[in-house]
Parts: sequence; C-alpha cells; structure tokens
Amino acid sequence: MIPLYALAAVFQASAASGSSMLAPFFMKEHGYSLALVGIPLVINGLGRISSDLLSGLLATFMSSGVLLIAAAVLALTVSLLGIIFHEVMPMFLGIWAVLGLTEAMFGLSIRKMMFDHAPPAQQGRAQGQVAAALGIGFSIGPLLGGWVGARWGADALFIVYALPQALALALILVAGGHKMGKPAAVERADVLREGRELFRRPSFLAACLAIFQTFLFLVGVTRVAFPFLAVTRRGLALNVVGTIVGLSRLADTLGRFFGGRLSDVLGTRRVILVGVLLTVPMFLFLVYGTGFLTFLIPLSFMTLGFGLTNVGGVTCALQTAGSAAKGVGLGLARASNSAGSMLGPLLAGVLIQQFDFEGGFLAMALISLAIFLAVWTTFRRDNKNNAQSNYIKHGV
Repeated sequence: MIPLYALAAVFQASAASGSSMLAPFFMKEHGYSLALVGIPLVINGLGRISSDLLSGLLATFMSSGVLLIAAAVLALTVSLLGIIFHEVMPMFLGIWAVLGLTEAMFGLSIRKMMFDHAPPAQQGRAQGQVAAALGIGFSIGPLLGGWVGARWGADALFIVYALPQALALALILVAGGHKMGKPAAVERADVLREGRELFRRPSFLAACLAIFQTFLFLVGVTRVAFPFLAVTRRGLALNVVGTIVGLSRLADTLGRFFGGRLSDVLGTRRVILVGVLLTVPMFLFLVYGTGFLTFLIPLSFMTLGFGLTNVGGVTCALQTAGSAAKGVGLGLARASNSAGSMLGPLLAGVLIQQFDFEGGFLAMALISLAIFLAVWTTFRRDNKNNAQSNYIKHGV
C-alpha cells in the first residue's frame, strides 16, 4: 500500500503548490502591491505552524492514517468553498489559513508513518522516499498552476487545489488509511519531558534552523521573487514561468530522494551543510538570468540544495528526538518548515520592493550564508562536546 500513499502525496503536494503559484498573481490582479502579494502564503504559514505543533502531539497518541484522512477531507471541503467565495477577501484569506493547517497535518502524518515503519539503518531512505513523492507533486503543481492561470486566469486557483486533493483522498481510503492502528501508548509526562529536552540539543536546533532556511527561500523565491522577476523584468509568459518552476522542482525531488540515502551513508549533518551552501551562489546567478535555460539551471541547483537540506534536517530531527517524542520532534521540525514558508513570500516581496531585484537577491544570498555559518558552527561545537564526553566516559 506504500505506493498508494506515495501517489496520494504527489496529488496533495501538486494541489498545494499549484494553487500557491497563482495566489500572488491573484492578489496582484486585485490591486495589491508587490510587497503584499505574499499575504495569502503568510496566512497559510500561520495555519501550518499552528497545525505542526498540534499535529505533532496528536500523532503521538492517534493513528497517522486517521490524521491523513482528516487533513484531506478538510482541505477538499474548504477548497470547494474557495471556488464559490474566492472574491470575498476575508473568506479567501481564512481558507488559506485552513489549507495551511491541513497541508502541515498531511505532511507530518505521512512522514511519521514512513519513519515508524522503516528499519533504523534505512530511516533516511524512508524520509527520502516520502519527500521525493511530495517533491514530484511540487514539480507538477507550478506547471499545472501556470497553464491553468494562463488559460483561465488566477481566479481558478481553488479549482487547481480541489481536483488533485479529491484524488489524494480517494487513494488514502483505498490504501486503508482508516484501518491503521494507533501508536504504542506513551505517558504524557514522558512526551513533555522529552519535548523540553529537545530544546537543549544543539544538533536539533541547528537542523530546525537549516529547515527554516530551506523553506524561507524555496517558497519566497519560487512563488514570489522569481516569478515576478521573470514576468515583469524579462517578459516571460506565466505558463513559461510555471514550467521553469515545475522543472526546477524535479531537482528538489532528486535532492530529497538521494539526500535520504546520503544521510544513511554520510550522516545527516554533512547533507544539511552541503544543501545550504549550494544555494548561496545560485541567488546571484538567478537574478542575472535572461531566458529559459539561464533561469532553469541556477533555480534547479538551488532547489537541489533545498531538497538535500529538507530531508537531512527532518531525518536529523527525528533521530535526535527520544522514542516518546518523535511526534513532538517532527512537529517542531515541521514548524520550522512552516515558519519559513510563512515568512518567505513576505520577506522576498519586501526585499525586492526595497532593494529592487538585484539587491533583493543579494540580500537573500547573504542571509543564507549567515545561516550556513550558524549551522556549521553549531554542529562543530556539538561534535566537539560529544567527543569530550566520550573521552571522559571511557577514561581514554
């Protein structure tokens, strides 16, 4: 049944990314400035953060399959409401908040399901497989959104969401998600104690910071900074921009897939650091792109780095968490994801508004470099502390 869940993840991710591709253009068509076009994605991120923390606790005590079905049913319901009420701005923004909640619940539940069923030596591979399935959906979504937007306009964004989401729900039910058993019972006190302990572990915090960088700029660049650069400065059509973003996300999928395997061989920390560092020069190459290939190549290398960091960071966070706090640890890691997704569109819009495209992309590169140095320093100190602890423990 794993292939059915993976296919459901493809459809769910394509729904989310396809509609998000159109959301900034919907706002622009309704008279909002470039600095504000990312507001729906910011609202979506707020819903994600709330859901990550709640879903992390729920996944500790409830079946992952039940959470998957609940997320899919709720997402389908509100997206159908969005088709009817998309012109009502308070309703429009409220729907994006609920969709953020359901997307986070879906992503967390399917990752925990795969991690729980994987042997210890293949946990990175399991995370790479589910992340790759989601990555394929993220590749299809912008392509779908771009072509639908070019043909029917940005007002069709909730149709782009509803149809793949309905297919995802059907696949989960066919796979028997509603029959999946509850996780092993744990004490609430153990969960709270181990959850607090996570904040004292530098490697966990560094992994969360790296995940934050990934989604801060994955969402900020692919949904705001790059599309507006390509459309307003280079004159590319929206369907061409969607194609470039969709193809570049295939590199993200490769990073997720092979990053999981590399995490098992080289360790999650090396994968995280390579992923973050790879993105830094790509900001500078991307802003000087002029056409299809000169945009596609640096954007693909950038998303490749994001994919490596994503799967490495999630695997590192799960491996760091104790057995009673896997759900909490995954929830906190996913909250870092959602915080980046929430702030990325807003930050990208503000930087471009203030410093134009060249200065805005340079600022994003410098922020990424600073995060790389912070993560590298934290990992290095943690390794040194662990080595000293082993030295004292064994009396060497």
